[in-house]
Amino acid sequence: MNNVWVFIEQKHGKLQAVGLELLSECRRKLDKEVKISAVYFGSQLSDEDIQAVTSCGADEIIYTLSPLLKEYDTHYYSEAIFNLMKESRPSVFLIGSTLEGRDLAPRVSARLHTGLTADATILDFEMNEKLTLLATRPALGGNLFATIVCEQTIPQMATIRPSIFKIEQNLHRKSQLIEIPFVCEKPSKIKVLEVEKLTHKKVDLNKAQVIVAGGRGVANMFPTLKEIAGLVGGEVAASRAVIDVNIEQKDRLVGQTGTTVHPKVYFASGISGAIQHISGMDKSELIIAVNTDPNALIFDVADVSIIADAKQVLPLVKEELKAIRAFK
Repeated sequence: MNNVWVFIEQKHGKLQAVGLELLSECRRKLDKEVKISAVYFGSQLSDEDIQAVTSCGADEIIYTLSPLLKEYDTHYYSEAIFNLMKESRPSVFLIGSTLEGRDLAPRVSARLHTGLTADATILDFEMNEKLTLLATRPALGGNLFATIVCEQTIPQMATIRPSIFKIEQNLHRKSQLIEIPFVCEKPSKIKVLEVEKLTHKKVDLNKAQVIVAGGRGVANMFPTLKEIAGLVGGEVAASRAVIDVNIEQKDRLVGQTGTTVHPKVYFASGISGAIQHISGMDKSELIIAVNTDPNALIFDVADVSIIADAKQVLPLVKEELKAIRAFK
Protein backbone atom coordinates (compact mmCIF):
# COMPACT_ATOMS: atom_id res chain seq x y z
CA MET A 1 0.00 0.00 0.00
CA ASN A 2 1.22 3.53 -0.79
CA ASN A 3 1.71 5.37 2.45
CA VAL A 4 3.50 8.39 3.91
CA TRP A 5 4.95 8.72 7.40
CA VAL A 6 5.44 12.16 8.92
CA PHE A 7 7.64 12.56 11.98
CA ILE A 8 5.92 14.69 14.64
CA GLU A 9 8.60 16.45 16.62
CA GLN A 10 8.03 17.43 20.23
CA LYS A 11 10.19 19.54 22.49
CA HIS A 12 9.66 19.58 26.25
CA GLY A 13 6.35 17.81 25.63
CA LYS A 14 5.07 20.46 23.20
CA LEU A 15 4.31 19.64 19.57
CA GLN A 16 6.46 21.52 17.08
CA ALA A 17 4.56 23.15 14.23
CA VAL A 18 6.64 21.65 11.41
CA GLY A 19 5.08 18.20 11.82
CA LEU A 20 1.58 19.65 11.54
CA GLU A 21 2.65 21.68 8.51
CA LEU A 22 3.87 18.54 6.76
CA LEU A 23 0.69 16.62 7.56
CA SER A 24 -1.41 19.46 6.15
CA GLU A 25 0.63 19.67 2.94
CA CYS A 26 0.53 15.90 2.40
CA ARG A 27 -3.22 15.88 2.90
CA ARG A 28 -3.59 18.69 0.35
CA LYS A 29 -1.41 16.95 -2.23
CA LEU A 30 -2.52 13.32 -1.79
CA ASP A 31 -5.86 11.65 -2.32
CA LYS A 32 -7.56 9.42 0.22
CA GLU A 33 -6.06 6.25 -1.29
CA VAL A 34 -2.69 7.18 0.24
CA LYS A 35 -2.51 6.57 3.97
CA ILE A 36 -0.81 9.32 5.97
CA SER A 37 0.64 8.27 9.31
CA ALA A 38 2.02 10.49 12.05
CA VAL A 39 5.00 9.07 13.99
CA TYR A 40 5.38 10.38 17.53
CA PHE A 41 7.91 9.66 20.29
CA GLY A 42 7.75 11.03 23.82
CA SER A 43 6.88 10.24 27.40
CA GLN A 44 3.18 11.04 27.01
CA LEU A 45 0.62 11.85 24.33
CA SER A 46 -2.29 14.04 25.36
CA ASP A 47 -5.79 14.05 23.91
CA GLU A 48 -5.16 17.62 22.76
CA ASP A 49 -2.10 16.54 20.80
CA ILE A 50 -3.99 13.61 19.27
CA GLN A 51 -6.71 16.01 18.15
CA ALA A 52 -4.19 18.43 16.64
CA VAL A 53 -2.39 15.70 14.68
CA THR A 54 -5.63 14.08 13.53
CA SER A 55 -7.20 17.35 12.38
CA CYS A 56 -4.17 18.10 10.19
CA GLY A 57 -4.71 14.95 8.14
CA ALA A 58 -3.26 11.89 9.87
CA ASP A 59 -5.15 8.66 9.12
CA GLU A 60 -3.28 6.96 11.94
CA ILE A 61 -0.92 7.91 14.75
CA ILE A 62 1.93 5.50 15.41
CA TYR A 63 3.37 6.37 18.80
CA THR A 64 5.96 5.07 21.24
CA LEU A 65 6.04 6.27 24.83
CA SER A 66 8.95 5.91 27.23
CA PRO A 67 10.73 8.05 29.84
CA LEU A 68 13.83 7.61 27.65
CA LEU A 69 12.05 9.43 24.82
CA LYS A 70 10.92 12.42 26.87
CA GLU A 71 13.64 14.60 25.33
CA TYR A 72 15.44 14.10 22.04
CA ASP A 73 18.29 11.60 22.15
CA THR A 74 19.87 10.73 18.81
CA HIS A 75 20.50 7.10 19.84
CA TYR A 76 17.08 6.30 21.29
CA TYR A 77 15.13 8.10 18.56
CA SER A 78 17.12 6.47 15.76
CA GLU A 79 16.64 3.08 17.38
CA ALA A 80 12.90 3.64 17.82
CA ILE A 81 12.40 4.53 14.15
CA PHE A 82 14.60 1.67 12.98
CA ASN A 83 12.54 -0.76 15.05
CA LEU A 84 9.32 0.55 13.50
CA MET A 85 10.66 0.06 10.01
CA LYS A 86 11.81 -3.50 10.66
CA GLU A 87 8.15 -4.46 10.49
CA SER A 88 6.96 -2.18 7.72
CA ARG A 89 8.57 0.54 5.64
CA PRO A 90 6.46 3.40 4.27
CA SER A 91 6.74 4.66 0.71
CA VAL A 92 7.78 8.10 1.98
CA PHE A 93 9.16 9.34 5.30
CA LEU A 94 9.25 13.10 5.97
CA ILE A 95 11.02 14.91 8.81
CA GLY A 96 11.15 18.62 9.63
CA SER A 97 14.49 20.29 8.89
CA THR A 98 15.02 21.43 12.47
CA LEU A 99 18.15 20.94 14.57
CA GLU A 100 16.82 17.56 15.72
CA GLY A 101 15.52 16.61 12.30
CA ARG A 102 18.83 17.35 10.62
CA ASP A 103 20.53 15.06 13.11
CA LEU A 104 17.94 12.29 13.01
CA ALA A 105 17.19 11.97 9.29
CA PRO A 106 20.69 11.10 8.01
CA ARG A 107 21.17 8.55 10.79
CA VAL A 108 17.92 6.84 9.85
CA SER A 109 18.61 6.93 6.10
CA ALA A 110 22.09 5.47 6.63
CA ARG A 111 20.76 2.60 8.74
CA LEU A 112 18.02 1.87 6.20
CA HIS A 113 20.38 2.23 3.20
CA THR A 114 18.09 4.69 1.50
CA GLY A 115 18.50 8.18 0.03
CA LEU A 116 17.73 11.51 1.67
CA THR A 117 16.92 14.93 0.23
CA ALA A 118 17.96 17.56 2.77
CA ASP A 119 16.28 20.89 3.47
CA ALA A 120 13.61 20.73 0.77
CA THR A 121 11.29 23.70 0.26
CA ILE A 122 8.76 22.19 -2.17
CA LEU A 123 7.01 18.83 -1.93
CA ASP A 124 5.18 17.04 -4.69
CA PHE A 125 4.14 13.48 -5.48
CA GLU A 126 3.56 11.36 -8.56
CA MET A 127 1.29 8.34 -8.56
CA ASN A 128 1.91 5.75 -11.26
CA GLU A 129 2.36 2.13 -10.20
CA LYS A 130 3.73 3.42 -6.92
CA LEU A 131 3.99 6.69 -5.02
CA THR A 132 7.04 8.78 -5.94
CA LEU A 133 8.31 11.70 -3.87
CA LEU A 134 9.49 14.81 -5.72
CA ALA A 135 11.46 16.93 -3.25
CA THR A 136 12.74 20.30 -4.47
CA ARG A 137 15.51 22.20 -2.73
CA PRO A 138 17.73 25.21 -3.51
CA ALA A 139 21.15 24.43 -4.94
CA LEU A 140 24.34 26.32 -5.84
CA GLY A 141 23.76 29.05 -3.29
CA GLY A 142 20.10 29.39 -4.21
CA ASN A 143 20.73 30.20 -7.88
CA LEU A 144 19.07 26.95 -8.97
CA PHE A 145 16.31 24.69 -7.67
CA ALA A 146 16.82 20.95 -7.95
CA THR A 147 14.00 18.41 -7.85
CA ILE A 148 15.39 15.17 -6.45
CA VAL A 149 13.87 11.75 -7.02
CA CYS A 150 15.07 8.67 -5.14
CA GLU A 151 12.69 5.88 -6.13
CA GLN A 152 15.01 2.85 -6.12
CA THR A 153 14.84 2.36 -2.34
CA ILE A 154 12.25 2.90 0.35
CA PRO A 155 11.39 4.84 2.26
CA GLN A 156 11.98 7.87 0.08
CA MET A 157 13.15 10.40 2.64
CA ALA A 158 13.36 14.19 2.87
CA THR A 159 13.79 16.86 5.50
CA ILE A 160 11.62 19.93 4.90
CA ARG A 161 12.23 23.45 6.09
CA PRO A 162 9.83 24.69 8.79
CA SER A 163 7.24 27.44 8.13
CA ILE A 164 7.02 26.64 4.40
CA PHE A 165 3.48 25.22 4.47
CA LYS A 166 0.33 26.44 6.17
CA ILE A 167 -1.40 24.36 8.82
CA GLU A 168 -4.95 23.44 7.83
CA GLN A 169 -7.19 21.63 10.29
CA ASN A 170 -10.44 19.71 9.93
CA LEU A 171 -11.85 18.87 13.35
CA HIS A 172 -14.15 16.21 11.89
CA ARG A 173 -11.30 13.88 10.90
CA LYS A 174 -10.71 10.62 12.75
CA SER A 175 -7.51 8.64 13.13
CA GLN A 176 -6.46 5.23 14.40
CA LEU A 177 -4.06 5.02 17.35
CA ILE A 178 -1.29 2.41 17.18
CA GLU A 179 1.05 2.10 20.17
CA ILE A 180 4.39 0.40 19.65
CA PRO A 181 6.45 -0.56 22.74
CA PHE A 182 9.93 0.88 23.02
CA VAL A 183 12.71 -1.69 22.78
CA CYS A 184 16.37 -0.71 22.92
CA GLU A 185 19.07 -3.27 23.66
CA LYS A 186 21.93 -0.81 24.21
CA PRO A 187 21.85 2.30 26.43
CA SER A 188 22.61 5.63 24.84
CA LYS A 189 26.21 6.85 24.98
CA ILE A 190 24.92 10.41 25.14
CA LYS A 191 24.42 12.09 28.48
CA VAL A 192 23.06 15.61 28.88
CA LEU A 193 25.14 17.26 31.60
CA GLU A 194 23.53 20.68 31.60
CA VAL A 195 20.97 22.76 29.72
CA GLU A 196 21.74 26.47 29.58
CA LYS A 197 19.33 29.05 28.20
CA LEU A 198 20.67 31.63 25.78
CA THR A 199 21.06 35.11 27.23
CA HIS A 200 19.96 36.53 23.89
CA LYS A 201 16.21 36.17 23.49
CA LYS A 202 15.55 34.60 20.13
CA VAL A 203 13.15 36.41 17.83
CA ASP A 204 10.33 34.33 16.36
CA LEU A 205 9.61 35.99 13.02
CA ASN A 206 6.97 33.37 12.21
CA LYS A 207 4.60 34.94 14.73
CA ALA A 208 4.97 38.50 13.42
CA GLN A 209 2.01 39.92 11.50
CA VAL A 210 4.09 42.85 10.26
CA ILE A 211 7.77 42.59 9.33
CA VAL A 212 9.99 45.60 8.61
CA ALA A 213 13.03 44.30 6.75
CA GLY A 214 16.24 46.02 5.78
CA GLY A 215 19.10 45.18 3.46
CA ARG A 216 22.50 46.47 2.47
CA GLY A 217 21.02 49.76 1.26
CA VAL A 218 19.85 50.71 4.78
CA ALA A 219 22.52 48.93 6.82
CA ASN A 220 23.07 52.01 8.99
CA MET A 221 19.37 52.67 9.59
CA PHE A 222 18.29 49.71 11.69
CA PRO A 223 17.49 51.92 14.70
CA THR A 224 14.92 53.66 12.47
CA LEU A 225 13.60 50.30 11.23
CA LYS A 226 13.13 49.20 14.85
CA GLU A 227 11.23 52.39 15.65
CA ILE A 228 8.92 51.79 12.69
CA ALA A 229 8.41 48.16 13.71
CA GLY A 230 7.60 49.28 17.26
CA LEU A 231 4.99 51.75 16.01
CA VAL A 232 3.10 49.03 14.11
CA GLY A 233 3.63 46.16 16.56
CA GLY A 234 5.92 44.32 14.17
CA GLU A 235 9.37 42.76 14.08
CA VAL A 236 12.57 43.73 12.29
CA ALA A 237 14.15 41.35 9.79
CA ALA A 238 17.28 41.51 7.67
CA SER A 239 18.86 40.22 4.51
CA ARG A 240 22.02 38.11 4.40
CA ALA A 241 24.23 41.14 3.63
CA VAL A 242 23.25 42.73 6.95
CA ILE A 243 23.70 39.56 8.99
CA ASP A 244 27.14 38.87 7.54
CA VAL A 245 28.52 42.15 8.90
CA ASN A 246 27.01 41.50 12.35
CA ILE A 247 24.58 44.41 12.31
CA GLU A 248 21.76 42.07 13.34
CA GLN A 249 21.50 38.59 14.89
CA LYS A 250 21.02 35.58 12.63
CA ASP A 251 17.55 34.88 14.04
CA ARG A 252 16.38 37.97 12.12
CA LEU A 253 17.56 36.56 8.78
CA VAL A 254 14.84 35.96 6.19
CA GLY A 255 15.62 33.71 3.26
CA GLN A 256 16.76 30.25 2.25
CA THR A 257 19.35 29.98 5.01
CA GLY A 258 17.20 31.82 7.54
CA THR A 259 13.50 31.94 8.34
CA THR A 260 10.64 31.60 5.87
CA VAL A 261 7.87 34.04 6.77
CA HIS A 262 4.38 34.88 5.54
CA PRO A 263 3.14 37.90 7.53
CA LYS A 264 0.21 40.11 6.62
CA VAL A 265 2.61 42.93 5.70
CA TYR A 266 6.27 42.69 4.64
CA PHE A 267 7.98 46.07 4.27
CA ALA A 268 11.32 45.66 2.47
CA SER A 269 13.71 48.60 2.30
CA GLY A 270 17.11 48.62 0.64
CA ILE A 271 16.73 44.97 -0.41
CA SER A 272 17.50 44.17 -4.04
CA GLY A 273 15.62 40.87 -4.02
CA ALA A 274 18.07 38.04 -4.55
CA ILE A 275 16.30 34.72 -5.03
CA GLN A 276 17.69 33.54 -1.70
CA HIS A 277 15.79 36.31 0.09
CA ILE A 278 12.63 36.26 -2.03
CA SER A 279 12.09 32.54 -1.44
CA GLY A 280 11.76 33.29 2.27
CA MET A 281 9.11 36.03 2.04
CA ASP A 282 7.24 35.86 -1.28
CA LYS A 283 4.18 34.31 0.34
CA SER A 284 3.52 37.42 2.46
CA GLU A 285 0.00 38.79 2.01
CA LEU A 286 1.12 42.35 1.22
CA ILE A 287 4.67 43.21 0.14
CA ILE A 288 5.83 46.83 0.08
CA ALA A 289 9.28 47.43 -1.37
CA VAL A 290 11.51 50.52 -1.47
CA ASN A 291 14.59 50.57 -3.69
CA THR A 292 16.38 53.05 -5.94
CA ASP A 293 16.81 50.51 -8.75
CA PRO A 294 13.63 50.22 -10.89
CA ASN A 295 14.88 46.84 -12.14
CA ALA A 296 15.41 45.38 -8.65
CA LEU A 297 14.08 41.82 -8.44
CA ILE A 298 12.17 42.66 -5.25
CA PHE A 299 9.68 44.61 -7.40
CA ASP A 300 8.74 41.39 -9.22
CA VAL A 301 7.00 40.14 -6.08
CA ALA A 302 6.00 43.47 -4.52
CA ASP A 303 2.36 44.60 -4.35
CA VAL A 304 3.44 48.19 -3.75
CA SER A 305 6.68 49.40 -5.38
CA ILE A 306 8.36 52.62 -4.29
CA ILE A 307 11.30 53.63 -6.50
CA ALA A 308 13.17 55.94 -4.17
CA ASP A 309 16.06 56.14 -1.74
CA ALA A 310 14.98 54.17 1.33
CA LYS A 311 17.19 56.39 3.50
CA GLN A 312 14.88 59.27 2.65
CA VAL A 313 11.65 57.27 2.74
CA LEU A 314 12.12 55.62 6.16
CA PRO A 315 12.19 58.88 8.22
CA LEU A 316 9.01 60.00 6.42
CA VAL A 317 7.30 56.68 7.20
CA LYS A 318 8.34 56.95 10.85
CA GLU A 319 7.00 60.49 11.23
CA GLU A 320 3.74 59.62 9.48
CA LEU A 321 3.18 56.63 11.78
CA LYS A 322 3.89 58.82 14.80
CA ALA A 323 1.36 61.35 13.59
CA ILE A 324 -1.28 58.66 13.07
CA ARG A 325 -0.71 57.30 16.58
CA ALA A 326 -0.87 60.79 18.08
CA PHE A 327 -4.13 61.49 16.23
CA LYS A 328 -5.68 58.32 17.66
